Amino acid sequence: MTRTHKPAAPQDATADASLDLPQGDGRDVGIDLNLELPPHWERAAGIVTHFAHTSPEGWRVTGTVSQGARGLVISKLEVWPEAEEQATAATQSVTSRMLRAIPLGQILVQTQDWMKMFTVVTVIPTADEILAAHAPANPGPGRAPLPDELLRQVAEGYLMEIGGGLRGAVQRLAERLGRPEKTVSNWVAKARKEGWLGPASQGRAGATPGPRLLESRRS
Repeated sequence: MTRTHKPAAPQDATADASLDLPQGDGRDVGIDLNLELPPHWERAAGIVTHFAHTSPEGWRVTGTVSQGARGLVISKLEVWPEAEEQATAATQSVTSRMLRAIPLGQILVQTQDWMKMFTVVTVIPTADEILAAHAPANPGPGRAPLPDELLRQVAEGYLMEIGGGLRGAVQRLAERLGRPEKTVSNWVAKARKEGWLGPASQGRAGATPGPRLLESRRS
């Protein structure tokens, strides 16, 4: 099963993840990249997508992006010349220079953006509504742990808010949940720690769905 990265045609068979990124956002201009949604048994094992890209020099690059311990990683990579380039490329060796030219970072960036299309939540309840609906029947002494449903909604809401690329995602999420910004910031950190959000990437804004959130979307 494949999905298109273009919102206007999510039913297309090819996942075209080319992006027209604005200048100055710290990322390279998008590349031609096909992304395919893997079957459920591969997703359960942490595989996010299979990709394919053809370099300007005529090399076909395919591989797999998986959810690693510290975020998205390329867990498999294959390179070979395109059929029409066999006569030229077959006599050329795979070199370290050619391998360094493969845009691995941009593949991960576009995969992260592509994953946001699977966020289907548009309206989330307030924190009071969630907590009331999942309050323990026989509460014990002390503060009750945050219910999984709250952390799931926090993760979905946070991914939705950062999807537009605007600053202030936590502030907007706090307004929707009806809680102080500092409280919601702590909830986002807890959602990340407990696997509802993927690990933060140092020096890069954004987030990815964590393994628990991906599993909840499949159930």
